[in-house]
Amino acid sequence: MIIRDRISTIYSEKNRLLGNCYTIKKDSDYHYEFDIRGFEALIICDNLVFINEAIDEFRKYNKYINVYYNKDRTFYKAFDEIHTFKLPINIIQPTKIFINENNLNSISKYLEDKEVYLPVNILNDEYVLLDGHARLYAKYLEDYKMVNVYIDNLDIKTDDLVYMAKEQNISNVKMLKVLPDSEYNEYIEFIESLSEY
Repeated sequence: MIIRDRISTIYSEKNRLLGNCYTIKKDSDYHYEFDIRGFEALIICDNLVFINEAIDEFRKYNKYINVYYNKDRTFYKAFDEIHTFKLPINIIQPTKIFINENNLNSISKYLEDKEVYLPVNILNDEYVLLDGHARLYAKYLEDYKMVNVYIDNLDIKTDDLVYMAKEQNISNVKMLKVLPDSEYNEYIEFIESLSEY
């Protein structure tokens, strides 16, 4: 089982809060931390056994990262470059209604004045955000007008998530609602229950 680990203090605070750490639970725990540097990532891990599985999981959220280095800075692996481009923040349709306040506050200090790259796809002639709502909102709060994006695959429930957001009059980032941790977790449980149907 692979967990996107935002809790374990074995990882650096920055990468943990940005969602760049993965714990793989097999016969024991294996830890993989990705330190992003532009389009590259340095892999910090305690064991190479499941490194490819960790990279695959990390790439679900960061396909634009195309070169990976070991912690001693030797080359490990590369993928084809992903085309990135800029979009106006206000034309991107969210697939969420709420943002976790704690997560937003935590990541904002690490993203300030830094470029972000977010996955989108086109659905019904609109650019739809697939992941990174807190990162997009943080950039909106910094008064960014444009953000870097790349095209990624649609999830089976993306259409339903867009419909739910539009039902709540959420058509761009500034309309997202920030919730305290406990209320946000209830929302996530509801969203995850949708995949059971």
